[in-house]
Amino acid sequence: MLFRRTFALGVVSGAVLGLLSCAPKEPEPFVLFIGLDGASLDIVDDLRAEGRLPTFDRLIRTGISGPLQSWASQPIMTQNLRRGFWSPIVWTSIATGKIPEKHGVRDFVLPIPGTSAVWMGAEEDPARATITIPELHGPTPLTLTMRMHSFGRAGAQPVQLLWNGEPVDTVRLEDAWQEIAVEVTSAPVRNTLELVFARQARAKDGRKLAAELSWLAVTDGAGEEIFHLDPVLHREHFGRGFYPPRGQLTEVQSLHWRAKPFWSLLGDAGVPVGIVGYWGTWPAYPVNGFLVSSRMGIRDQRAGSSRLTWPETLAEEIAPLAPDAIDLAPTFERLHVSECDPPLIEQQSVLKKILIQDEYYVRVARELLPKMDSGMFSIYLRSIDVAGHPTLHWRHGQPIPEGCPESVRDVMDETYVQIDRWLQEILEALPRRTTVVIVSDHGMQPIEGGGHHAPFGLFIAQGEGLRRGEVFHGSTVLDVAPTILHLLGAEVPLEMDGKVLAQIFESNWLAQHAPRYADIDTTLDIKYREGGEDGFETDVSEEALEQLRVLGYIE
Repeated sequence: MLFRRTFALGVVSGAVLGLLSCAPKEPEPFVLFIGLDGASLDIVDDLRAEGRLPTFDRLIRTGISGPLQSWASQPIMTQNLRRGFWSPIVWTSIATGKIPEKHGVRDFVLPIPGTSAVWMGAEEDPARATITIPELHGPTPLTLTMRMHSFGRAGAQPVQLLWNGEPVDTVRLEDAWQEIAVEVTSAPVRNTLELVFARQARAKDGRKLAAELSWLAVTDGAGEEIFHLDPVLHREHFGRGFYPPRGQLTEVQSLHWRAKPFWSLLGDAGVPVGIVGYWGTWPAYPVNGFLVSSRMGIRDQRAGSSRLTWPETLAEEIAPLAPDAIDLAPTFERLHVSECDPPLIEQQSVLKKILIQDEYYVRVARELLPKMDSGMFSIYLRSIDVAGHPTLHWRHGQPIPEGCPESVRDVMDETYVQIDRWLQEILEALPRRTTVVIVSDHGMQPIEGGGHHAPFGLFIAQGEGLRRGEVFHGSTVLDVAPTILHLLGAEVPLEMDGKVLAQIFESNWLAQHAPRYADIDTTLDIKYREGGEDGFETDVSEEALEQLRVLGYIE
């Protein structure tokens, strides 16, 4: 049984509780959460002033809005601005309220669990390999566990292990995969594990190899894992004696998440949820409602994939809603992406696919939203980001391509106008009065030849108990999940790194709905299997990887 310590503000007497039980029951809350990749508040404000975004304008005038700081772990992450704003990292922080080091998503592409490995060896004998391990905290003794095997040509061999220069054990390493474990009693600020091999041998490619490492983990005296090293994700921990790591890389998938998103926490609390298209949600997994995964939106990605939705039968039910390019022809015309010679929409194949994907997700929302009368519904739309990368600089006066009319400078603005239309369609499908929350993972800024990520996205909220017509500051992407949980009356896990955005609420409403915090296990453990009965199978989507190549995120 999970022990929970709940913290609530104030003490309510039994007499008051009796009076409250006679009062009319408040209707169950409903929250519509909309994620707009790459949306910038400055462009929204420009177009609102021109009267081109009536839906955005109405929500902002009757709600509260402000910039949303994108960098999910600015004081903690390596100071890399480009990586700090990468969408899969930030959207996972938005959903979990946690920094990347906790939620597990740290790049656009990640190794399929269990496929990472790295060879150890050196030209000199004996071969030595060193691993740096950060400061560790927890009850001692600490146990270091490694999955590794000796190189076949070297055969089984003894391996000496040194912890911070002191011998701790000598183990026998076989030429088949095995797990070896040793205990250490202290872990200062910087730790070094050194492996000294008795033998190594020359491989066919000319390298001298001693052994191969799949992963390393450290557990404390209470049995809790406090450090885990993946050779691909944490290659910076390797010193001498290591060759470049390898692994089967794929787009971010649900298998990579280590923390529960807010919809899973809501489901655990009995709140119905519906999720459409959120980044990194394939393979779809059980939720208290339905989940349309991140592979469902593009035909080439969903072809041949299983677990596209939860429940799995939902994929077949919504398949007829999928649009094609002919259906989107009027949209392409409005966005001016058909006016170049050759047509820009044909040059920008990813933009074409994402516009079709977003239209599909909106159709799914219109179909499924009316079937919900409480809980939380989420939809993710990506068109602004994908349109901004190749065209934002035209909005700011940079040269347009040869063969294109001046009207293509309006591609970015017209994409926002299309998003505004889609927002209105979604709002019209709502079953009743709803709290609406709209966020973006980052903004966009012009650079030479395109657009790139900027450090602030947007936050817009409108509904009962929220301030009206005000602008606020001081929010980060880590604050979104705690705030969504609070809007639906759920407890906020103490281990979240974000906070409830108390400043967006009216004082009277907040006094009656104080945030509640609790010890809640937020671990998300979606297991990968390869031919076994437990867990999910997975694969690599070449279509998803090609999109990332076209946008310049990977080579």
